[in-house]
Formats: sequence, structure tokens, C-alpha cells
Amino acid sequence: MLLPAELRGRLERLSLVTRRRVIAQWAGRHRSRHKGESLDFADYRQYVPGDDFRRIDHNLWARLGVLLVRQFEAEEELPLRVVLDVSKSMGFYRKAEIGKVLAGMIVYLGLAGGDRVQVYAVGGTSLQVGPAGRHLSRWPQLEAWLEQLPTGGGGELAPTLRKLVGEGTTRGALILVSDLLSPDFGSALDGLGIGAGGIILHVLGEEELDPGLAGDLRLADSESGGEVEVSTSEEAMRRYRAALEAFATEAAARARRAGVDYVLVPATDDAPMNVLSALSRTEALV
Repeated sequence: MLLPAELRGRLERLSLVTRRRVIAQWAGRHRSRHKGESLDFADYRQYVPGDDFRRIDHNLWARLGVLLVRQFEAEEELPLRVVLDVSKSMGFYRKAEIGKVLAGMIVYLGLAGGDRVQVYAVGGTSLQVGPAGRHLSRWPQLEAWLEQLPTGGGGELAPTLRKLVGEGTTRGALILVSDLLSPDFGSALDGLGIGAGGIILHVLGEEELDPGLAGDLRLADSESGGEVEVSTSEEAMRRYRAALEAFATEAAARARRAGVDYVLVPATDDAPMNVLSALSRTEALV
């Protein structure tokens, strides 16, 4: 079980918010780029034969002698794409375990809000398409699919994400759960600016955030297999922390430029609550 009952109950009282208007095919509760049926006034337009006479603004007609029809905001569901990185590097320091929980949390939020949710797994050049749903009755199937995902594969994130973001005419929010340990993470994030925004959950292990290393070591890249010898002096640790800070700062900046929220998430048991708190501060949750 990915999500305990207490967390599921809390998620059912929340909903995701998009800062951009939605292009979708199904009715829902998010602001659309189209005009439609709701209580929120949007604009006027000239009356044309066949329009509903009840939408004519009779006060303006009496004052100006012009027939104008009131238009209202349409409300559509938010197509939600949840993408979990399952490359080799996610298999270390509980990142895959916590990543599945976070992906499941976003899936549950979407289903609870009646949004159309589709799950994916990406590992290098491989893109796995999981089940979809728009109601909590589909949660067991989506949860089971996420739980059985193995880690493996390497390569680059950008090509598969670019294909995913650009496909089809229905473009909604995209949530990426990843450690971003891909050489092209920058271009991958740059390509996420299409659609209704999204969220980057940048998952890093506690050992990656604060490595307790000492002495002379040989480090191996989990995906490329390359090795390098390092001496973990105080100066080396200082340079590591500076590089880590620059990495996270660049990822956050690129996410903002792409119009998506960014949250750095340590892979710990507190990760779900930390993410909920961070998304509430960015107003991605209500």
C-alpha cells in the first residue's frame, strides 16, 4: 500500500490548482480557455440570431441600443500526467520508494478531484504508459501499477519528456517525480512549458544531500558505469555542497521559466507531508 488511510483522507479534502487556463475535452472544475457554462462572467459579444435570448444584457440594450450577449467562464477537467522517473539512479537511497509514494499522492489528489489522470514511467529513452482514470474507483489499479515498477535504464530525460508533452491536442498539467540526475535535465525542464503548468518533485537521498564520506574513495556512476577516484577532504566536501546547491538552484530556475512549480524533496518518511506543505505555500493546492 503506497498511501496510508490517514493520508488518503487528508488528500480527499484538497485539490490541485492550475495557474493557466485549461484546454481539455471533458467538463470539470478548472478554468478553460473556452467560454461556456458557469457563474463567472467573462465578456460580452454581439448578439447573433440563434443565441439564447436569456443571455442578452437588457440593461445595456436599453441604455445603448445594442444587443450584447453575456459570456461566462467554461469549466473543464484538468488532464493530469504523472511521470515517475525509474532510471537506475532512482534505485539508491530510497528515492524509488519515496518517488512512488509521491507519484501516488498526486494521482490520488487528481482522482479525488475528478480530474483525468494518466500515469507514466520514464527510464532513459524508455517510456512506459500506465493506466488512466478520473475517479477514486480507479485508484487500486493505478496504485498497483506504480508499486510494481522496477528501476533500471539510463540515458536522457529530454527526448521522452518532449514527446510526452507535445503529443496530442489535450495538454494539461504534468508532474515529474525525478532525481534529475540526467545530463540533459536542463533541456528536459525547459520543454515542460507547454500546457497548464505542472510540478517538479526533485527527489534526492539524504546521503546525496549530506554525504557522510571520509578517506580515499572510488565512486561509480550508477547509470553510465564511469568511475572516478576522489579524496573526501574538507575542501572536497565544500565543493560538493556548492555544486549540489548550484544544481538545485538551476533546476528551480528552469522550472520557474517553464511555468511549473519546483519542490526539492529529501527521500525520507516525511516527504509526503513536506510536499503538501510546500505546494500549499506555492498555492498549487487548495
